[in-house]
Amino acid sequence: MHMLWLALASHAFLSASPSIRARVAPPSIAATAEAEPVRMRVTVPAGVAAGDPLHVSTPAGELLIVTVPAGLQTGDPFDILVPALPPPPPPLSAAQAGGGDLPLVLSRAELERSQLPADAPEAGRFEELPLGPQLEPRGSIGERLGRGACILRVPGVVSSDEAAALLSAALSARSAQVERRGKPPSRGRARLPVSEPSLFGRARVGRGSRRPSAASSQQRCLLTTGDSVETCEEVLLRVLDLCDEAMPSLHETLFAPREGWQERQPRNAQGSQPEVPPPPDLAERCPSLRDLYMAAELEWSEGEPAINVYTSDGYFGAHKDHLALTVLIPLTAPSTDFEGGGTGFWAGNSAVGEDPRGPPDLVLAPAAGTALLFGGDVTHAGLPVAGGLRSVFVASFSTRTPASPPDR
Repeated sequence: MHMLWLALASHAFLSASPSIRARVAPPSIAATAEAEPVRMRVTVPAGVAAGDPLHVSTPAGELLIVTVPAGLQTGDPFDILVPALPPPPPPLSAAQAGGGDLPLVLSRAELERSQLPADAPEAGRFEELPLGPQLEPRGSIGERLGRGACILRVPGVVSSDEAAALLSAALSARSAQVERRGKPPSRGRARLPVSEPSLFGRARVGRGSRRPSAASSQQRCLLTTGDSVETCEEVLLRVLDLCDEAMPSLHETLFAPREGWQERQPRNAQGSQPEVPPPPDLAERCPSLRDLYMAAELEWSEGEPAINVYTSDGYFGAHKDHLALTVLIPLTAPSTDFEGGGTGFWAGNSAVGEDPRGPPDLVLAPAAGTALLFGGDVTHAGLPVAGGLRSVFVASFSTRTPASPPDR
């Protein structure tokens, strides 16, 4: 059954097709008086005929199933009545929010504290993109991300200069990798671990003490004399700080070792959740994502953080990352640097395997420097590049436990 996600903002009609989904502004969850229904325009997407059912997400966050009227075909519009979009709540400070997630648009002060590039277009504006039918209560952002109900999009995390510098370093590293291996990468994709000394200079992912001291802050962080690895660490800390500032429920739900931690973790490749939790005192020692990073208490996906480089026909097959959170940041721009490509996401979370049938439910190819955040049970793929060159920075991580591999 075809899925269509639509949003109504500022009384403007937006439409989407199955291959290019509407960018949906998250509805307010503040209590409001019941409003009169409003008309919402829907465009019949490709592959859907008159009489077919169609899923529509309303501005108020409800999922409707409508039937395409008789006589309509692909591209034809029709109107439906939906609940009115409630007025947005006023911006809250962290104190006013009571420790909860902040509104998805940051204030200037919050933006400055997050250290996002100040001149980036839309910098600091979070956008929550629904993935699949929203059948469960909304809950916090951490809860929604953990159950695979959404993808978070954050424009302007990496500046154009930073993206260009990281891409240049990645291309040099790819050349070194090809020379060392004596053959080009398979599947048109080069995977370049940022902490690999032979690729990015004197870089390493430190191991050792896990106490949050000045010494341990230099362990399992990215250490190098090269600007590219330092930039990668700055980007990671920028994202972690932004999550801590605006979305504390990510740490509270997915990382903090409180009761039920194991049940909130994604499944591994064998379909099991972690058997060993983090030490209980870690919640007090590391009350934020930045603290976990600086105290060397994050477990990374093998070979990550990394920069992936895709050439023509290059792709990354459908898979899950199996760790609590993935941060993916394109370093190249769609249409300008490459054609095709993008990241495809399948709805269903742990109910969907790593060999999904049918096309992805959501395809995203955001501007260079835009971060995508998603949970470790979400099946996703790097779609084939039709031409040009596509590159992304990627890091997947969870809270470290006594069972974590020592080299990750």
